[in-house]
Amino acid sequence: MTHSRKIPLATGTLSISVNHAAWPLDDLCTFASRDNPRRAFLVVSKVLGRHIPVAPHIMRASFRDLAALIPVNLPGPVLVMGMAETAICLGQGVHEEMLRATGRNDITYLHSTRQELDAPVLCRFEEPHSHASSHIVYAPADMPPPRSLVIVDDEISTGTTISNLADAMRGVFPGIERIIAVTLADWSQGRDWGAAKGIVTVSLLSGSLHCDALPSLSPATAKASFDSAAVALGLMESHHNFGRLGRNDVADEGDAYADDLNLPPASRIRVLATGEFTYPPFRLAEKLAAMGHDVVVQSTTRSPVQLSEAIKSRLTFADNYSTGIANYAYNLDLNDGRITLICHETPLGSIDPDLVAQLDARLICFAPPEPIA
Repeated sequence: MTHSRKIPLATGTLSISVNHAAWPLDDLCTFASRDNPRRAFLVVSKVLGRHIPVAPHIMRASFRDLAALIPVNLPGPVLVMGMAETAICLGQGVHEEMLRATGRNDITYLHSTRQELDAPVLCRFEEPHSHASSHIVYAPADMPPPRSLVIVDDEISTGTTISNLADAMRGVFPGIERIIAVTLADWSQGRDWGAAKGIVTVSLLSGSLHCDALPSLSPATAKASFDSAAVALGLMESHHNFGRLGRNDVADEGDAYADDLNLPPASRIRVLATGEFTYPPFRLAEKLAAMGHDVVVQSTTRSPVQLSEAIKSRLTFADNYSTGIANYAYNLDLNDGRITLICHETPLGSIDPDLVAQLDARLICFAPPEPIA
């Protein structure tokens, strides 16, 4: 049975229809207004741990349920790809659940990035509606050409970005036989965007979404969102491979930090990941929860979102990836009594001290960055 709803936003009205929901709409996502002349709404996930704090067991359940929708007999080798920045943790979690469920050893994880590395580039593609449209994909070392491609993103609105990545990857690997698009919410029903390219979509929720009467942003706001600084790529002069260069294993580096934190029993903890560095912090949060702590996870982001609807608060601070653009943390309750652990892959001293002071945070620098061979 189709469920329809109209959602008033500061930037207009969303009309949505839900045709199928393995997870109820209100458990999966909500909505907000974006400072973005290309797309002035944001689907705010309640399970990603990005704009809204989430308990790690809820994130794990979404990984597991999505992985269960992916055919187990995909021709191998299989390449699972997560979209930067929002779906990096989601993609890596789905990859881990695929390894557990299938027992296969021919499934590689790789995520796109907006960071420049001293490493061979596999391909580039565009996310046209984004505030930062350019993605880079680096070549995994010693990865055989994949026959199946699993692309993981948090939501699909038009299918354009998935199509762009699929085209870029087929340009590099013409032997790809199967492409599965995996997403929490697929809002592209009725568009039939993937059929011509043989792309099959699986999701926890599917339906359609339409924006009505969204006014244009002011010239000043549009310029702030889309000038050359806002779309800049970062430069990582040294780097530890958490997923940008491909992983065949589980990126469980976060597990080892839990025992050394000397936290009081049953502490209330906020694990704050940073930018594209999200999966090892999630694993840390999961380990801390298993030790009996009350833990939530979320991440900083470079995406500008208005203070309205699902966005109740916003902290603005300097980017730790040295792009020179503002970064944000949304819906942080500074009075909730949680111990904040800021996890980062960037060098010591890269986290804005004002953010650390506001959150009275402890910093965890994961695996000191190593030069790329």
